Amino acid sequence: MTLKAGNRKHGQVNRFVLLGFMAGIMLSGLISGHKVIAQQSGLKAGMVKAEITPSQAGYPHYRGPSTGTHDPLYAKAVVFQQKGEKVALVVGDLLWVERDLSVRARMRIEKETGIPFQNIIIAGTHSHTSPAYHPNIRELTGTLRPPFDTQLDTGEADAYPKQLEDGIVKAVVKAYEQREEVVLEVFGEEVNDLAFNRRFIMKDGKLITNPGRRNPSIRETEGPTDPELAVVMLQRKKDKHPIGTVSNFSLHADTFGGTAFSADYPGFLAYNLQRHFHKDFVSLFAAGACGNINHIDVTGTKEEVKSSSEIGEILSAAILQQPNKFQKVNGTELKAIAKVIYVPIQHFTPEELEWANTETGAPRLYEETAFLERRRRLKIRSLERMRRTEAVPPAIGDQPWRIPLEVQVFQINEDLAIVGLPGELFVDLGLAIKENSPYENTIVVELTHSHIAYVPTKEAFTRGGYETINSRLAPGGGELLAETAIELLKEMNEKP
Repeated sequence: MTLKAGNRKHGQVNRFVLLGFMAGIMLSGLISGHKVIAQQSGLKAGMVKAEITPSQAGYPHYRGPSTGTHDPLYAKAVVFQQKGEKVALVVGDLLWVERDLSVRARMRIEKETGIPFQNIIIAGTHSHTSPAYHPNIRELTGTLRPPFDTQLDTGEADAYPKQLEDGIVKAVVKAYEQREEVVLEVFGEEVNDLAFNRRFIMKDGKLITNPGRRNPSIRETEGPTDPELAVVMLQRKKDKHPIGTVSNFSLHADTFGGTAFSADYPGFLAYNLQRHFHKDFVSLFAAGACGNINHIDVTGTKEEVKSSSEIGEILSAAILQQPNKFQKVNGTELKAIAKVIYVPIQHFTPEELEWANTETGAPRLYEETAFLERRRRLKIRSLERMRRTEAVPPAIGDQPWRIPLEVQVFQINEDLAIVGLPGELFVDLGLAIKENSPYENTIVVELTHSHIAYVPTKEAFTRGGYETINSRLAPGGGELLAETAIELLKEMNEKP
């Protein structure tokens, strides 16, 4: 399949956790694809947020020791039900969602609500001012990965992962309990001059991520952006009382800085919407494909870089100042379809693994900056852990190891669908999914269920750069995920 990509408007997982995950998906029919078509009926929904700010004093931050809390962190959930079909989307103010966290939370949610395991999307906003709740995150700022998932570097027991899991489960269960008949409205608006592609081809042909503002050696930007802000508004049917919004925008949540916990710009967006509507209004923000997108205009002439609060203000203003642009969602027909695919991961040699496990004194294997060299070491160690805990070995010859990844699609009506995919997707892939989708409004949610870091395009791998060094997937893995999403969208959209 050739994907069209255009600016369309509109803790270590152990074997027992993996076996539980695989048992769950096989029982649910995910490996071959699962599809349930609900009959026309009144659509019910509930939205709830549960705080997930660490209560443990001095809990580790993504950037190292935390210096307190600027604004609270939440897990925000929306549950939809129509006849026998039930789905849930929950997004936490997290850097990413580890597979073991996702599996445990979804198994509990299914048990308490009856929402099928494969019909639950758990994602992170990718806030870079969020807790280092797993050794895979703490390793980003430490040296070698801490040896125990349940112990912090200080030797203190790590109580937060359970608190986080409880918060995610609580949000979905409460949303399920509060569901009532709703009406939906949707709109898509281009919000320009907020998001910029951060990968640049230099005059010497090399690829550099964030080469510095107005660098004279820049030849061109490597790829596009996706300026679409997509919003779904939920209102109580009986009195049109606003319940909340599901919003989606392609921009890295790395705008706040510092070592205090913060939800980044999605938190400021939520604050503005809640202040306008009411204290219980839920602003669920799901990150769009933004693995190569940030908020710095490298080639522009303006000196200022917009702050988190300014970005939140601009996005909320686009929602609040455009009430006439919201269109009612008619003829809802809730559907869910999902599939697990086995995606090739990158190869490494025994020599590279030995080098990766030797932080000091090892001879250099690559001519690159110390920062990129450190990230390459981390990636190789991560790939080795994947082999031990979740990847599938090659059956014959020199075929690559493969990792099971979920692709999920929800339909709200024939014009509105939500796609859930793992990893930090390049915006090119998100645009390709939207362009090839049979739905007029397709919301692409990244960073679901599994930590695989960046998901570049095959073409980006030929140029290299920071994101490709960090990616766990082999070239072509991103296209495989996108193609699967498009196939599921088309299958789900087929008329009976």
